[in-house]
Amino acid sequence: MTIGDPAWRAAVAEALDAAVPGSVELGALDYVEQLLGALDHDPPRIWAAPGSWDGAGGDRPAGAPSWLELGPWERQAWERRIEGWREAYERVAAGRAEEDDLRTVHVHACEGTYGDPAYGGNRDGGGWARIGFPEPLHPPAREVAG
Repeated sequence: MTIGDPAWRAAVAEALDAAVPGSVELGALDYVEQLLGALDHDPPRIWAAPGSWDGAGGDRPAGAPSWLELGPWERQAWERRIEGWREAYERVAAGRAEEDDLRTVHVHACEGTYGDPAYGGNRDGGGWARIGFPEPLHPPAREVAG
């Protein structure tokens, strides 16, 4: 199975929802796909930049965050990290998940459900609403209206 194909998406979605029920509806699968493809963009979609989400420039739609550049050592570390996650999700999709793979799925299900929406999950702040967490006044990648 290939990352993003229908069978891969179905298997990973099932694992994410098993780890955190309702996580896929709240964007956890989109979060995982964005994370695994983060280095396919320039700049990489690792760290959302502070400031306006105006969508100006590049391949960003209106309302999307801009992204910070990575230094060479930081990029190398992220390449290794993401490669390990890709391998873990390949095992998950193939039905051969190891205990460490399921821990990774759980962490990503939590991040994709309750993290900053800039990273592809927590659709419409639904994860925050689910637990009664108020939407932050100063999310990392947004400018305060003033």
